[in-house]
Amino acid sequence: MLQDLDSLAARIGQMVQFARQLQSERAALQARLKNLEDERSALRDQLLRREAEYASMAQRVSVHEAEMNTLRSATDAAHATLQVEVTQYRTECEALKLKLAASQSDTSRLRVVADKAREHIDSILVRLPGAPQE
Repeated sequence: MLQDLDSLAARIGQMVQFARQLQSERAALQARLKNLEDERSALRDQLLRREAEYASMAQRVSVHEAEMNTLRSATDAAHATLQVEVTQYRTECEALKLKLAASQSDTSRLRVVADKAREHIDSILVRLPGAPQE
């Protein structure tokens, strides 16, 4: 019977040791679980921050695109206006060149006529009685 009691005591000792080992493993697993939960929380916070940053960046990109489109439209309108003005000024320049050419032509013709008239007047004045003789 003593042998049975010794065997039972040995078994109880093994059970106590096994129970302590299980408690130790349970404590380690709980600590690991706590670490994993902390890490998950940190990663969730990081994800939320990045999503907020992304949303902010997306909004800024949207605002910048809208500004660029507005500026592009204004630039296109200004370009079109300037193109119209360039066309008008070119047309005006060509018209002025034609007027200048016509004016120069008229001036040349008038000089020729004036020279002929001067020669004609000089020849009349020379033939008048009492004109000084050269």
